[in-house]
Amino acid sequence: MSPVSRRSFLAAGAAASAAPARAAGEPFQGVFIIMQTPFLESLEIDGESLRRETDFLVRCGVHGMVWPAGAGETAALSHDERLRYAEVIVKEARGRTPVLIGVHAPNKFEAVEYARHAEKTGADGMLALSQTDNSTDPAILTEYFTAIASASRLPLCIQVSSGALTVDYLIGLARKLPTFRYVKEEQAPVPKRVTRYAKEAKGLLTPMTGGGSRNLLNEMARGSRGTMPGAGFADIQAQIWDWYQAGRKKEARELFGKMLQMAVLEQQTGYVLQKEILRRRGVFRTVVMRGTRTFSMDQGDLQELDEIFEILRPYFRV
Repeated sequence: MSPVSRRSFLAAGAAASAAPARAAGEPFQGVFIIMQTPFLESLEIDGESLRRETDFLVRCGVHGMVWPAGAGETAALSHDERLRYAEVIVKEARGRTPVLIGVHAPNKFEAVEYARHAEKTGADGMLALSQTDNSTDPAILTEYFTAIASASRLPLCIQVSSGALTVDYLIGLARKLPTFRYVKEEQAPVPKRVTRYAKEAKGLLTPMTGGGSRNLLNEMARGSRGTMPGAGFADIQAQIWDWYQAGRKKEARELFGKMLQMAVLEQQTGYVLQKEILRRRGVFRTVVMRGTRTFSMDQGDLQELDEIFEILRPYFRV
């Protein structure tokens, strides 16, 4: 059962002036939010909330958004849903910030279809994980990524969460595929891999990172040009990035320390935490996940989130 029926919360924070819109286009850098996918109690995608999330992220001042990816429950989405709602998000964004569409699939044939559709629908770029059968054969992976890059002229970002995708392999792949320009690092040790890209990729690849931005400042100092966290506190993430880039590193670090309290809680609760934050902020109507009817946050988790909201509320942009 959704916690909405068990407990109500006040909307978090009054509306504030949104940050200026970021210009779309390359090179991509900054906070690229991995969007959550909202569902109704019937388990259908909540298109209204998805459009509201898109607009919310723009008003938060993010530098881009990505859908669908792991945090967006990609594996639970149908083929038709991925095509339909990619169009919805691009249309709602209206060029106000870059949109990357996830094109990963169990095989290269389906991935190629998503890649072609992403370009047709007006997306700014593509994100691809490895084949969802978790193949580790370098020859198969090369064939898969080559097929995606050949199907669309859009810039490609590859998410790295497998040891098979070594830094050497990815730099070599970038030499073969001109549109492969970005890498989202999730493979430990991420900071050290970022250092290698900065020193060895010679501008071929722009490193970005994930991991809930839990090591963001370390990664930025080493040359990471972006991060891909969840959507709930998108304005906080964007503000940390903007302050750091503007030379306000002390303020960025202080706010980063406050944001980490949410990141630690997310490690215990999973992606449903992002949906609960979005619900509290008036973006989502439910916290429904397609893979479970069990709400994983208990009363202690909800109380901890209450405290985190009070700490971060003064920094909300929306």
